[in-house]
Amino acid sequence: MSEKRTETEQLYDGMTAQNKPEDVETQTEQSEEAEAVEDQTDALLEIEREIESYQSKIAKLDEQLAGFKSESIAAAKRKAMREVHYNDDQIERYLSHIEGETVDEIKASVLKLSMDITPVDPYGDPSAMNGAKQKPTHADPGELGKSVYERIKHKIWGGGATL
Repeated sequence: MSEKRTETEQLYDGMTAQNKPEDVETQTEQSEEAEAVEDQTDALLEIEREIESYQSKIAKLDEQLAGFKSESIAAAKRKAMREVHYNDDQIERYLSHIEGETVDEIKASVLKLSMDITPVDPYGDPSAMNGAKQKPTHADPGELGKSVYERIKHKIWGGGATL
């Protein structure tokens, strides 16, 4: 026998079926699962935000590191150019022509540049326009002694003595 139920009865059965303890347990399990999934997605979102903040900090640190590296290389280039006796104006003018990142590469590049562009020589040549002074010559040391005696004999003997 199949009973035909009215629409109202079917709705009533549907509403009463929701209140059954078995259905309540499944609903609570489903809601707990939904809350767990929501908590996990919140945790994942928070982790992703932290990762993004760390990535931005890493990018800033990379920029600073690149700046420090370029400053260090420029300082090494200036030092190498000073060792070869380039002056400050030449250093600033030709710094961009120096290649390399290591000390050896920089020194090789500075040496190559010094072959093309001579550095300022900080030392003067003392004999360039100045000849050596000549020492006075005396023909005879005996003559020197006689001339000295003649100059001072009046102080020693009172002026009238002769040899």
